Amino acid sequence: MKIKYFVFCLVLFGLSGLPASSSAKSTKQSNWQSFQLQYQSSETAKMLVGWNGKRLVVKLKPLVGEGGYSLARRVLLSNFRSLKTIRKYSKTRRLYRNRFITFPLKVINGSIRSSALKAVFFKDKAGIGYWKHRVTFAWETTSMIAGLFTKEGIKAGHLVRYNKMRNKGNILKKGDVIKIPWKWISPELSLRQVSLKPPLKLKQDKLGKLYAHYQMKPGETLYSSVVIRFTGRLLNDEVNQVANKLLKLNNISDAKLIQSRQKIRIPLEWLSEEFLVSQTNDIFSRKTSVKKTKKKKTKKIRSSKVAVSKKNHKQGKSIQKAVAQKTKSKRKKNVHKIHVILDSGHGGRDPGASAGSRKNNDIIYEDEVVYDISKRMSKLFKKQGIIVHPTLADPNQKQPIRYLSRSNDRDEHLLVTPRYLTRNARIGVNMRVYLVNHIFKQLRKKKVPSENILFISLHGDALHSSLSGAMVYFPDSRLRRGRFNLSSKIYRKRKEYSTKLTFNPRDNKYSEKLSKSFGKVIINQFRKLNLRTHRVSSAVRGYLYRKGKKTLPAVLRYSKVPTSVLVEIANLNNRLDRRDLLKSKTRQQIAKAIINSVTAHFDRSSGLVAQR
Repeated sequence: MKIKYFVFCLVLFGLSGLPASSSAKSTKQSNWQSFQLQYQSSETAKMLVGWNGKRLVVKLKPLVGEGGYSLARRVLLSNFRSLKTIRKYSKTRRLYRNRFITFPLKVINGSIRSSALKAVFFKDKAGIGYWKHRVTFAWETTSMIAGLFTKEGIKAGHLVRYNKMRNKGNILKKGDVIKIPWKWISPELSLRQVSLKPPLKLKQDKLGKLYAHYQMKPGETLYSSVVIRFTGRLLNDEVNQVANKLLKLNNISDAKLIQSRQKIRIPLEWLSEEFLVSQTNDIFSRKTSVKKTKKKKTKKIRSSKVAVSKKNHKQGKSIQKAVAQKTKSKRKKNVHKIHVILDSGHGGRDPGASAGSRKNNDIIYEDEVVYDISKRMSKLFKKQGIIVHPTLADPNQKQPIRYLSRSNDRDEHLLVTPRYLTRNARIGVNMRVYLVNHIFKQLRKKKVPSENILFISLHGDALHSSLSGAMVYFPDSRLRRGRFNLSSKIYRKRKEYSTKLTFNPRDNKYSEKLSKSFGKVIINQFRKLNLRTHRVSSAVRGYLYRKGKKTLPAVLRYSKVPTSVLVEIANLNNRLDRRDLLKSKTRQQIAKAIINSVTAHFDRSSGLVAQR
């Protein structure tokens, strides 16, 4: 036993004496920089860019269910957009979801190339009049920089002469700054000269960083006049966080100490999109002039054909009449009614936002308010012959009520099969996604035109107390994901469950257009009835901020209905809004405003086949 113990001690001593380098491998710094396009957060959306020893390349993965053709359409330039190019660089006939494909930068489309260049050359900045490139790596050359950033015809010599470079640009050192005028930047890249909408002004600090400057007016506050107005932050926490950051940036100890006519500088990345203007390059104006010349040529050709066509003019008129009669008869046969999928938010054990107090006699619950408004809307819709498809039901409230309940009842249930009593907010939202898309699918099977179907989700905001009035959200196409699929048992038990909820980029853009225009109509109708709407910034929005990131409610993000909106009827945190909502008259006016907006939308929209 003593000999064994002695041997064991020797082994332990020997192991402890080994150097640390032998036990652990030396970690090399990766040459690759990860990046992803704006508004994309999935793992498959992550890409890599790096130097492979010869050139800059991009590594990316195919999306779920994406084939070769759709990958080429999403990733490649139009000149290289083919299945042959995909197979060339993937080196396989099959695409794998978790396997990177390496592409040279020259075949990649402009948006991905821009993001890749920004990730590699992270020290680059947009300046006033030029793009400022800072040499970061030893492998950089003037000809390579010209090839990456400039349009056709601009070569290394142009950059050398413009920047008055030493040794004719043959020797570059790390830290060298190369200015590239905006007119030389390739139009394929999404690098654009930044300009701001008034009252903001663009200014550059000593280090070359661009800021937006705003001059405070008498009576204005940092929270409502700067943060909410220019950054688009609306939630209490978001507004306070940005306000504190702005105070530090501008060396102001307290928001109360801000004086009139004081200049506040705001980082460009914090600004709301409505105040940023991306100026296009000169190339686009040239394209338009080319188009004009082409039009002139076609006009000349047409004038020569006029003499020939005059003979057949009478025949053409008779044919046109016959076609018009046929189309009229078709329209009469294919007339469909308007269908509204009406969703009142929250319900059950999820009351949504709540505000006020029993002491002040103004306590209010979001789910109770919006449900009462939905019942009023259903009544008005039926009078006009519009078919309503509700998503939520309360067995104890089948009609609108005059006085809202001071206590929150929990008996509302979602109209899925079997029905679901909302116990969890997230599950409730996901159930709504399946339910809304199921109703839409059933209506399309009955050959109801998709334009004749509207999805309206009713909610009540819980924003900064200085804000008041209604807002409308529409699905921004950039925030739409390609697929919605949940595998939990609680969803699979429902009849409405589907594994085929996929979203096409073209459909997303079309939906954004329709929904946005409908949202504008809603806000106009609110204002016609003297109902308060959001005035500090845009009342019709495609996104909202949560934890500093742009996001979108799930019922909008995953709705297949082309015209989908979420109406925030008022701000419950605002005292005036809250007291108005407690009045039966106000709730009736809100219901009327949305009803009027539906009829106004169909009167305005061209090419829609609808009958009220």
